[in-house]
Amino acid sequence: MTPPPTVSSWKVELPFPAKVLWPNGRGHWSAKSRAFKAHKDWACVALMAARGLSREKPTSRVDWSVTIHPKTRNVIDRDNAHASLKAYADGIAQALGVDDKLFNTPSLTFGEPVKGGLVRIEIAS
Repeated sequence: MTPPPTVSSWKVELPFPAKVLWPNGRGHWSAKSRAFKAHKDWACVALMAARGLSREKPTSRVDWSVTIHPKTRNVIDRDNAHASLKAYADGIAQALGVDDKLFNTPSLTFGEPVKGGLVRIEIAS
């Protein structure tokens, strides 16, 4: 009998996505590119720190859940919020050493507002 697969999970906290990364955000392509790279790098470094010495690649689909703590009490469109997380998904995939096509659609919830905003991500593989 084979043992059940082990499940690893990690939690990371990241900054609220820059305005230029949102679908309705306006900005020059170079500003968007710089912001995307910065957010991707933050996610990669945060997950690598959370994983410690573990460098095992996931062998199945990756579940991830996201809690967005907005900057204000203004209502945030769920589809736009999901789209703004693409840089974070790419950074997490880079840290795991996989393609983000292995990611399941994240469960997205909104938490209480936090000064400056915050994104909490939990990854399980």
